[in-house]
This record gives sequence, C-alpha cells and structure tokens, in this order.
Amino acid sequence: MDKGLDCERDKEYIEPIKWCRYIVTTGYVTVSLIILAHVIWYFAARSVLAHSPDDYLRNYIVLPAIGLFALTFFADLFVRSHRFSLVSKEYFSITLFIIFSFYLSLTHDIARVLLASFILPIFASTVFLNVKITRWTSWISSLAVFLVGVKIYLSGKLDSNMLMQIFVVCFMFLCSYLLAKVLIQYGHDNLTTLIHFDNKQQNMQEQLKLDPFTGLYNRKTFDDDLPRLMEECQNAKKYLSLAIIDIDNFKSVNDLNGHAMGDRVILYLSQMLKKIQSENIHAFRMGGDEFSILFKGYSTEETYSICESLRTQMASCPIRATDDELVTLSCGVVCIDPENTDLEMLKNAADSAMYAAKNNGRDQVVIYNDLIPSPRRG
Repeated sequence: MDKGLDCERDKEYIEPIKWCRYIVTTGYVTVSLIILAHVIWYFAARSVLAHSPDDYLRNYIVLPAIGLFALTFFADLFVRSHRFSLVSKEYFSITLFIIFSFYLSLTHDIARVLLASFILPIFASTVFLNVKITRWTSWISSLAVFLVGVKIYLSGKLDSNMLMQIFVVCFMFLCSYLLAKVLIQYGHDNLTTLIHFDNKQQNMQEQLKLDPFTGLYNRKTFDDDLPRLMEECQNAKKYLSLAIIDIDNFKSVNDLNGHAMGDRVILYLSQMLKKIQSENIHAFRMGGDEFSILFKGYSTEETYSICESLRTQMASCPIRATDDELVTLSCGVVCIDPENTDLEMLKNAADSAMYAAKNNGRDQVVIYNDLIPSPRRG
C-alpha cells in the first residue's frame, strides 16, 4: 500500500517537472530564434542598421547569445536539481520567459510591439494549473513593462503614442490574466473529470475480477493470477500451494432446503475465505460450490493448517442441511517447490487430492503426497 502511495506521489511530482523542462527547452529554441533573427537582420539590412555593424554584432548578437544561453542553461540546471522545491522550479521556468520579453522590450526601442510579448509567460503559466503562479506572472510582467516605460521616459522618447501603447499593453495583461484563470479552471474541471473517469474505469476493472455474488475473485482472475504467482515464487525461490475446496453434498442442501439455504452456505464459506485473504493468500470462487486458494510462500504444513482450520469452522457452521447434519467441506492441497513450473500438474494434483477427500468420506483435507516438498518455508 505504501509503495502505491509513493508511486502516486512520484507521478504528481514528475508531471509538473516534465512541463518545467519543456518550458526550459522552449527557452533554448526561443534564444536561438532571437539570435537567428538578429543575424538575418544584420546581413539583410546592413545599410539601414541604427548602429554600426560592429556595435550591432557585439551588442545584439554575440553578447545576447552568450547571456541568454547562459541564463537558459542556469534555468535548466535549476529545474533538474533535486535541491529546490517543485514550486520554485515552476516559478523560475516562467520567469525565464519574462526575462526574455524584458530584454527584447528594453533593447529594441523601435519595436514597441514587443511589449505584448509579456502576455506569453502569462498563458504559459496556465500549464501548472496554479492561479497563484499566473497572478504572480501577471504582476511581474506589469512591473517589467513599468521599468521599460521608465527607461523610455529617461531616454526622452516617451510621447502620447508611447503612453497609449503602454496603456493598451497593461489592459491586455488584465484581459490575459482573466482568460488564463478561465483556462486554469477549465483545466481543473477536465482533470477532475479524467480522474473520476479513471477511478470509474479502475473500479470496473476490479469488479470484473470479482465474483458478483460472493465478492471473492472469480475463475478468470484465478487463471490470470496463477501463472503470475508461479513466476513470482520461482524468482523468489518460494513455494506455491493450491487448495481446492468443494462443499459436501451441496446438491442435497439445495434440493432439501431450497436455493436460499444453498446461498447462505456459499456466503458463509466466502466470509471465512475473505478473513484469511492477504497479500500472499488469494481466494477464488471457481463456480457453484467450488473454491480455490493460492498460497504464496507457504509450505505444505502451513497450507494444511489453514485449510484444516477452515474445515473445522465449516463443520461447526450453524446452518444445517437436514436435521442435525452439519454442512462440511472437502479440500485437496498441493504444494510445489520453485523448480516446478507445470501449471496443469498443479491444478490436476489439487483436483485429485480433493476428489480423494470426497471418496474417503468427505469432511477432510487431503494432501497430494506425490508433490509434497520439504516442510521448510520458501
């Protein structure tokens, strides 16, 4: 059970980390495209550059390439590190793109449309389905736009047109944040629906493994579990035991007392079998009044002891078939060592032992002697 919970926690941690890495990988691609655009502009519009070719090459290609790639690489190391919390990695990966937008807006006075690039981190933050991260991204983006506006003001280029652009961008931030909240809620609703559907599917699959009347595992589950448990026992060098149980004179119980009494007997035995079930003991209803039990890592003596206890409890069952006659059961037991992997031999041997119990007077547990291993535990 603890291992299952650990797996769920690992899954809940790995999924957001995966998206952090995707964002950082997109960061590498974004930096490459920024540098490529500058290189193309450097050669295509060399005669109309606002700066000298050498200054443009140094300030817009070489230094940004070094700085932005170094920043992305640092973000990559941060996301991959085990020293930091998941939340801090989510914030940091989104911050990377805010810095990209801030750099572009700060260094390209003539391309004010780049102010709208701050919207991209806001929408990117929705992948984490966390309104706090999206809200924080919106505030930091607004602060970055404000700083860009201060820089423009100090440079003397702040006019009414520029003020209008900054105002429109801030209004777009608000709209983007509200839309991002809608997307996050939509994602939460879809996630809830998927979890509900997955739980429903798992529940249906579990129900298909069970006998609907007794709640024990059914014959198909037995056929699926037997080879798997045999392989596990072989790998772990443990014994595998099989017990087949049949209720004595069950037809008479139904004929003389009605099917309702027969159902009560079936349920009584089923409840006893459920009580002994564990990680290494699996009980199955094979059909009608026949049941099977698989014991993983139990020796012949241990298996026999459990089955004998079941026989004793059944023999003292308060449900009587006719007059003072109690309902009893016959059981055949076989135990094989890890070297034996013959499934048919195992089932046939248990069947033979059960029929031997029937033929020898019923109400007893019989061991199939030909396959008895040493009494020590596997």
